[in-house]
Amino acid sequence: MLATVTVISTGEELVRGRIADSNAAFLAAQLGAHGFEVLRLVAVGDNPDALRDELLRCLADSRAVLVSGGLGPTADDRTRRAIAEAVGRDLVEDEESRRHVTQRLRRFGVQVSAAQCSQSLFPAGSVIFPNERGTARGFACRLDESWVVAMPGVPDEMRAMFSGSVLPFLLGELAPAGCIRTEVVHLFPVSEAVVDEGLRDVMGADRNPAVGITVNDGVITVSFRARAASEDEAEELVRADVALVEERFGDLVFGRGDVTLAGALSAALERAGRTVAVAESVTGGLVGHMLVDVPGISRFFLADVVAYGNEAKVRQLGVPPEQIERHGAVSSEVAEAMAAGICRVTGAGLGLSTTGIAGPTGGSEQKPVGLVHVGVCLDGRTTACKLLLRGDRRRIKDRAAKHALNLARLALAKGVDSLGKYRTMWTALGSERRPGDGGEIR
Repeated sequence: MLATVTVISTGEELVRGRIADSNAAFLAAQLGAHGFEVLRLVAVGDNPDALRDELLRCLADSRAVLVSGGLGPTADDRTRRAIAEAVGRDLVEDEESRRHVTQRLRRFGVQVSAAQCSQSLFPAGSVIFPNERGTARGFACRLDESWVVAMPGVPDEMRAMFSGSVLPFLLGELAPAGCIRTEVVHLFPVSEAVVDEGLRDVMGADRNPAVGITVNDGVITVSFRARAASEDEAEELVRADVALVEERFGDLVFGRGDVTLAGALSAALERAGRTVAVAESVTGGLVGHMLVDVPGISRFFLADVVAYGNEAKVRQLGVPPEQIERHGAVSSEVAEAMAAGICRVTGAGLGLSTTGIAGPTGGSEQKPVGLVHVGVCLDGRTTACKLLLRGDRRRIKDRAAKHALNLARLALAKGVDSLGKYRTMWTALGSERRPGDGGEIR
């Protein structure tokens, strides 16, 4: 029997749009990667009757229904009672779970109340899952040939419980048929439409591997999911598709898995044995922020100078004031001088700079909002790339920072002189729609 799964997230904050449902995304990705067929993701408010009815609907076609949220001690935590009603069981107290709740609360100086102790109630006959990060333990109970699994809604508690207890339980009880291999490949800068056009021949609905395209803040991700009788066969199917994407899109591919543009630059710095320093104006420290999110970046990242005003560019980076007077702060000349200046000041082998107009005001006909110059200096050779970016202030800053990281990655791989062709393509946004072009076509 196919191991079909439904994921239900509970909470008024989800159905009212106050927070994004990160739990459902995590569970769907993990379940899919381990061979389960995820039928649907559902969000339900704090109404126990609605949750009970939704559970019964989902159990009609799902071997397992995973519920996150509503296991705590507050009045709106009603998941355990709704599940008990759906499976026709009484709630009974588990003594070990009551001790867990009591000891954990006392350790933190919290008074143990009757409401807190309700976290030790479970539908009769449940399998109980430990929670080392909180008071609410999870549980699983059977209805006919299917399972209902409940986990806390706090993301770090849910993820630890799923990985440590729930996933092994599901694999033991449901045993998905065949082997699943998944992979994701990331591209930048390119549009979803261009990638779709370049991969349309491998995106059939019934194809194995299944291929999907998503976009998140300018980064395109191509996902692959192969099902096969053996791990080796599934691995080979995915490997062939990844190679195809890398062949068709070349330098636009910057990484796989959870690699970010900053992570890709960190890896390039390690391969080249180089260090980097950044001089930022328009991005206001965002390039540095992205870099320090990479574990171990301190080995390569020397400094980040935010020189927002013209005087700071002159004093901190040594930008000649006559260049600012002649060309303006938002210019390729000043971007190059900033990149060279940060190398001179810090001794870094690679210097990176950004200067531009993020808007919504400050633009002109000659220098519109969204105009950004990124400077790169490598071993004393400098260049600057001109970007014409679209969107609000946040988006322009985000894209400028990502372009800067990507230009640095490419400079390390191919040299500063190679960036000329990327500069031309990125300036003419939307002029081409061929796979391999660099413009953001949105």
